[in-house]
Amino acid sequence: MNNYKKKLFLNFAILVVFILYFYLLNHLFFNLGREKFIEIYKYISISIVFVTIIIFEIAYKNESGIITIYGLEFFLLSINTIISITMISKLNVSFEKYISVSCLCYIIYYIFKFIINYTINKREYVKSLSDIKEIVNTEPLKKEAQKRNN
Repeated sequence: MNNYKKKLFLNFAILVVFILYFYLLNHLFFNLGREKFIEIYKYISISIVFVTIIIFEIAYKNESGIITIYGLEFFLLSINTIISITMISKLNVSFEKYISVSCLCYIIYYIFKFIINYTINKREYVKSLSDIKEIVNTEPLKKEAQKRNN
């Protein structure tokens, strides 16, 4: 159960970081000029790509699937960051709406992730309480062949 709480806290912390990231982007967009924002945005995009690469390298070194999932989440964030300026002009939407929808997608993803992790953890906890496996013999019954008397 303690491991579950660590995972839950880490996922919640990552969600808060993502929400703060989108808030920061929205704040920078409205407080800076368009040219200055796009220049800073390019640096932010490259920084997120480097963070993603570092996370994947750590996952590869430790052979950890959980860290790989976090790397994929940051990879999707970096893709979203890189294509956002182009998507805003192609879709003809405001930057604020695009960032709000992106943030909402991450929130929905993490809500589903919390629900799935809770369900899996609850099943494992209930299975650990049951002692049926110890009681039931899992070895197959060996039947001996009997000769029929006719």
